[in-house]
Amino acid sequence: MEIELIEKEDGGLLMKIVGENHTLCNLLRAELDKDESVVSASYNIEHPLTESPKFYVKTKKGKSPKRALTEAAGQIVEELGDLRKQLQKALKK
Repeated sequence: MEIELIEKEDGGLLMKIVGENHTLCNLLRAELDKDESVVSASYNIEHPLTESPKFYVKTKKGKSPKRALTEAAGQIVEELGDLRKQLQKALKK
């Protein structure tokens, strides 16, 4: 995965997530939607076979899009870690 910054504006950020698809983008979008300081979180894939997703985040004043994204990614990692532990426990039986 590679992140390419396309555009940065006051309270908004547009980036390309090279090497990813709907799976990661939906997960990230859903986590950002839980954040009250996020005004908008969306992505677009112009062609699934030839284009990488373009992801857009806009936040309210007081929290940068960068901070919102890093917090959302951290929360996803934490939740996946919990899932891993639960799976390991369940599959030991």
